[in-house]
Amino acid sequence: MITEPSVLIVGGFATMPPNYLGLRHRLLGRGAARVDICQLWTPDWLLAGMVGFGPIMRRAGRAIGATYRAGGRRPIIVIGHSAGGIVARLAMSERPFKGRVAGVSEAVGCLVTLGTPHGLGSLTNRSQHAGHDAVAFLERESPGACFAPRTGYLTVAGQVQVEAPRWPAGRFVAELFRMMVGDEAATDGDGIVPIAAAHLDGARQLTLAGVRHGMIGSPWYGDEGVIDAWWPTALELWRAALTIRGHDSHEALELQVAGWSSGSSSGS
Repeated sequence: MITEPSVLIVGGFATMPPNYLGLRHRLLGRGAARVDICQLWTPDWLLAGMVGFGPIMRRAGRAIGATYRAGGRRPIIVIGHSAGGIVARLAMSERPFKGRVAGVSEAVGCLVTLGTPHGLGSLTNRSQHAGHDAVAFLERESPGACFAPRTGYLTVAGQVQVEAPRWPAGRFVAELFRMMVGDEAATDGDGIVPIAAAHLDGARQLTLAGVRHGMIGSPWYGDEGVIDAWWPTALELWRAALTIRGHDSHEALELQVAGWSSGSSSGS
């Protein structure tokens, strides 16, 4: 018998775990067995912008392993918000990224991404940064929903009408996002990530009208009501993946990556 899932939230660029406490509370209220938040803090993201996503990928891989073990060694649901979805995909990859590999795809029964710029490389951008490097790696080594059907994939995009900011601070933030995401950042999307860039080939795709990228200027993906537009689909995909794997019992997975059972990531 399949019980309710354990969940790990991987937050987005420059966020902190407390930003996701509301989402955690709402998921628990909808029956999730446990909900953990990956311990990625704003300084970790800023460092990743300078040295690359390798260190935060390793931390996400360890968090996925920890939630998997704490949840009875049953594949979990990973929810990646914004760049957190990129980090989760890096952790699932079986190929080394910058000399590091987590290889935790077998622990993930469903990957849900909320406003993740999977198509970052296709957007018009005036500069390249660590996110472009990570996305290029994924497109080359782990493209699309590459672990389906053993892992379900759900990509969620938002669509809002964005007005030009009136104040200097607002114009500065808008320009910053254009530098990070691309010149299309505020067009036909959640205000930061365009719809086309937020979806992944081979994934179940949902586009939600009136939903914004982040917690400022709600509703965002994790707000009450909005969750009900994507959480039932995530559960459906998770249950389907576990059925395909034959994990209707509580038997543990046979871990295939050396050192993974202890939560470590191995270099290569």
